[in-house]
Amino acid sequence: MGSTNTIKVRHVDFGLEKQIPNNWFKGNFLITHFVNSFHLIFPDGEKYFIRSVKAHEEFIQDIELKKIIKAFIAQEVVHGNEHKTFWDTLKKQGYDIDTFLNLYNATTYDFLEPNLKKIFGAKHALAVTVALEHFTASLAEFAFKDLKELEGVPENMRQMLLWHASEEIEHKSVAFDVLKAVDDSYALRIRGLIHATVTLSVYTIIGFVMFMLQEVKKGTIITPFEFWEFFTHFISLIQTMGKEIAHYMQPGFHPDQVANEHLAQYFFEKYQVEKVKLKVAV
Repeated sequence: MGSTNTIKVRHVDFGLEKQIPNNWFKGNFLITHFVNSFHLIFPDGEKYFIRSVKAHEEFIQDIELKKIIKAFIAQEVVHGNEHKTFWDTLKKQGYDIDTFLNLYNATTYDFLEPNLKKIFGAKHALAVTVALEHFTASLAEFAFKDLKELEGVPENMRQMLLWHASEEIEHKSVAFDVLKAVDDSYALRIRGLIHATVTLSVYTIIGFVMFMLQEVKKGTIITPFEFWEFFTHFISLIQTMGKEIAHYMQPGFHPDQVANEHLAQYFFEKYQVEKVKLKVAV
């Protein structure tokens, strides 16, 4: 549990309710909406992470891990709230996000979650969470390295995404350590990985397509450069995630084996992101 010892709950306000360009990712609608789909997925996904970890908290004997779990949960609450703040901005920009949110919640949390719990038990959701936590930490590293700290993105959005990325790196081992403590089954971990890979991929694509269809209806012109820029970043992302999935599938894998803590440390030393204390309910 090396990297999890530094978890800190930061209360932030990036002003995402303010006006942000419709094509905020350097003028590229394709990349903007690909990331916007994460803005829609994350808040309810964070609640799922919290539920899956809290369901096993009583079985944890390690006092230090119990403390870290509370910090993990508090961080996830703030993450969800901050992404949700951007929903109002998306609506002001004229986007219908409720159609996606209704579909996403009805299929994932109203149908899949309870039914898979009946079939596989509560540990399945925890295994899914563990895999998704590895994905988010991997996406975080991708944002810092491949996307060059999101250069060219409006400062409030850039800092918000890098803040979330940094905290994902900070708490990357928590859910894994909880699963390891309650059930160290390799088969369970891989089943969670399959579920996480399929659902995250499917809903990201659905969200992206729904945003782009709205751009088509508005008559938005997408330039060849935008297509090329999106394509090259997308291929790079697929390659990165493929490597991370292969790493995760190794029987002896642990998130602390991925040396990326320096990225989070660098961000928090460079930026003072704690601004206001938000009232959050865990």
